Amino acid sequence: MKRSLALVSSLLLVFSGIALGDTAMDRIISALGSGEFTDAETVDLLIQSVVDWDNLPDRFTEGTESVPCGTPAMLEAVRLGIDSPLANRPPLSGPHYTFDSPDGYFKIHWTDSGADAVTLSYATTVAVAADSSWQVECTEMNFITPPPDNMVGGSNQYDIYIIYLGGGTLGYCSPSGEFQPPDSTQACSASHIVIGSTISGWGQRVCTMAHEFQHAIQFSYSFEEGTWFMENCAVWMEEMVYPDVNDYLPYVQYGAGALRTPWYDIRSAAMYWYGAFTWPWMMWDRWGYESVREIWEICADVAGSNLEPAHEQMFAGHGSNFESIFMQYGLWRWFTAANWFAGCGMYNEEVSTWTPGPRVLPYHNTATLPFSGDQTTTYKPDYLGIHWIKVDLSSYQNDWIQMAFDGYDNLQWNMGVIMQDLSGRFYFNWYACDPTSGDITITVGADGWDYAIFFPAFMTNYPMNHNYTFEITSLGTGIEGSPSNTDLLNLNVSSNPIQTGDYVTFDLPSAGNANILIYDMSGRVAATLINEELQEGSHSVQFDGSDLSSGTYFIMLFANDRISTRKVLLTR
Repeated sequence: MKRSLALVSSLLLVFSGIALGDTAMDRIISALGSGEFTDAETVDLLIQSVVDWDNLPDRFTEGTESVPCGTPAMLEAVRLGIDSPLANRPPLSGPHYTFDSPDGYFKIHWTDSGADAVTLSYATTVAVAADSSWQVECTEMNFITPPPDNMVGGSNQYDIYIIYLGGGTLGYCSPSGEFQPPDSTQACSASHIVIGSTISGWGQRVCTMAHEFQHAIQFSYSFEEGTWFMENCAVWMEEMVYPDVNDYLPYVQYGAGALRTPWYDIRSAAMYWYGAFTWPWMMWDRWGYESVREIWEICADVAGSNLEPAHEQMFAGHGSNFESIFMQYGLWRWFTAANWFAGCGMYNEEVSTWTPGPRVLPYHNTATLPFSGDQTTTYKPDYLGIHWIKVDLSSYQNDWIQMAFDGYDNLQWNMGVIMQDLSGRFYFNWYACDPTSGDITITVGADGWDYAIFFPAFMTNYPMNHNYTFEITSLGTGIEGSPSNTDLLNLNVSSNPIQTGDYVTFDLPSAGNANILIYDMSGRVAATLINEELQEGSHSVQFDGSDLSSGTYFIMLFANDRISTRKVLLTR
């Protein structure tokens, strides 16, 4: 049993950063870790939780959350290294019919009799959705196509089976028993997809297909990577293939997720990973979908689980690093739901529908200073977790506001600061706390800002002592020599309304890359003014609006881990 205990620890590291929620899979893996079952018994239970839920022992089903995707459980069964025919191509309950998808990429397996019965119309919907998924994910976005399966399903077309799945499971993708190309440099595998026969709505049916096909693509790169990112990307891909359906919305609006429970580790397991599709979505917004694909390509270059080094390498290619992008992720999540506006850097106004949006705990929200608090008893931040602490500045417009933070000693803490102006402007910066004391004191000027949002981030992968205290006070007016200004970038324009030939001015506190983007009112990038390495000091760049129509725009500057925006009116 020692081998099982070591293996389950390894599984949990790949499966998630922390165990989260209460699902049948969680309970089964926990039982393996406590020595209740052998590896073989655990494999059968994991597979049963997906394909035979109704006959799973009650101890694994009663009171658990329904998991819409069975891929993680099937994958954990594969990782235990014991072949089980239950995870291979499923039998059908009646006559076995097949047909090719309209574009010829897929072979659909279905029956019209028994527990797995569906109509031909149902099966055709799955086939058309599969072709749409291939078209978007492989042809348009250039993700790798799944390898052939050596004719296991009767041809080298990708095989999709439609069967009955209980327990709320909508579908799954499995590499179990599948061909693995011997010349591959990574853990590449063919796979098959199973779609549930009882998915009532068209939208949920086609989004399930897009979701599971993304898993098939992931297995073409490496099936050894962390399941958390697999699920993040699969939910994000639902939006890529079917942008008008929005079947993903409940994941971000209810329960655990990157907005509702930001104190969780971003690598957390079900059900958090569905509501954390915002992580690859942010990359798509910032650098295009190619950045997400690049992570998978890097993972494919080296055997084993390489997600975090792959993230680091991709971020380095964009002149940044994991720590900085993670802190910007705290900013990015803030400007969703009611906080979204056209120039805040989000891709489009869809993120405004992610209500109720970023969650500020009652203990972290104030309009009166002084104000003090801590991490709270129930909601301590995990590794890579944050809290948003919001200060209404209405009564302190002429004052300097000071945040004195004290994190647990000898652990790494960061502090992000967002200055928010409801008229359409913000400034962001983040700071590393003292590595020994965990302390930092930050002072900001309130003049012209509606809110200050401070967010501590726990950056040490350590299971204990995620504790901190803070005190926010008003220092009054006329403070000289403040330890930090409100906006060190001093982004401004020579005139507003602005015209072609006018100037955008800004400061760089230290040498580095300066990237200035122009956003239109739809939230899309309309132009790039500059993207180059500059020296420390004051700079100006000529505004070129020759290709832009008259109207309102937002100028956004990214520089030295800081971000600043300015709203302008372009006239002719």
